[in-house]
Amino acid sequence: MIRMTTLPHIALFTLAVAMGACTLQKVDDAADYREALPVTESVSVSGPGASGEGSSTKAFAGHTGLLDTSGSGAPAVAEWYAFTRNVRDGVNVVTRDVLMGVWAIARTPPRQVGVDFAEWGPFTDALDPVAWRLHIDRLPDATFAYRLDGRPRASQAEGDYRAVLRGTGYGRTDARHGDGSFSIDLDAAKALDPVKHPNDSGKLTITHDLPADIAQNLAALPRTIQAQIDPSGEAWVTIKSVSNVDGTGSLEVNAHTDVDASNATLLEDVSVESRYHADGAGRADLVISGGNLPASIPLVSGSECWNTSFVRVYYSDSQNFKPTYGDPTACVEGPASSP
Repeated sequence: MIRMTTLPHIALFTLAVAMGACTLQKVDDAADYREALPVTESVSVSGPGASGEGSSTKAFAGHTGLLDTSGSGAPAVAEWYAFTRNVRDGVNVVTRDVLMGVWAIARTPPRQVGVDFAEWGPFTDALDPVAWRLHIDRLPDATFAYRLDGRPRASQAEGDYRAVLRGTGYGRTDARHGDGSFSIDLDAAKALDPVKHPNDSGKLTITHDLPADIAQNLAALPRTIQAQIDPSGEAWVTIKSVSNVDGTGSLEVNAHTDVDASNATLLEDVSVESRYHADGAGRADLVISGGNLPASIPLVSGSECWNTSFVRVYYSDSQNFKPTYGDPTACVEGPASSP
């Protein structure tokens, strides 16, 4: 043991401060790794209306009843506004739940920090049946690769871990900071916690393209978010969300899903482009083919517009599945170039 009793008091004080600074620095060695993690507010899919409270991938396939010809055409909440919002909320709810868990862990001191990695956990909340571990690697190309693993909380076996989240991102000083992508394995999430994910399945992948000042403002615009949803079975959904500085935006959805009112029949190919203003008013242009459409009608196109209360002000489709309603001059947007 080295005795330091002969050192001047001021030297001891200085040494103590320096050692304390080293300790704090050691705890904060993971700061660079944390910077690469996506933040919920920054990677949320935007769209018209307040955020919903849907809780599973079931929200991705919410039907519109377009093929149900019993509708009266009376003023109502716009059905394709509801479709747009349901798809948006389904993605955001799943993303929010997983990323909140990631950040709950990342804000704690890491268990270990190496030359090119940081690791947290295993960590378990009192009411969580899962023990979670967060691992981030610094790769040679300045990319950070992160992974959230979970295993049953009673397990001590390394082989019981399952990766629920995998992604890549960049540090705060990197010009690419805010960009990246991540995938959520919903089958793994359900296997670990079936109570929280009763209806989830497949994979959700998010690609985010964010402005350079995202580090200072989590809600910075413009931003582009793309999502790929692949639940179990044949259904799938792709989404591209663009949010502009002036509050306008667009949401393009392409899907193989059921738009029949029964939501239990053949799957249709659906393409929808919704555009909206800052006050929520907007328009959706759509094309539907296949599925339960009669052989004599290979394709249906249509348009729907809604006001700031999300009430339909105009509707028309090429086959008159539902009565034309309202006046197209009430639309805040003209026809889309696509779909």
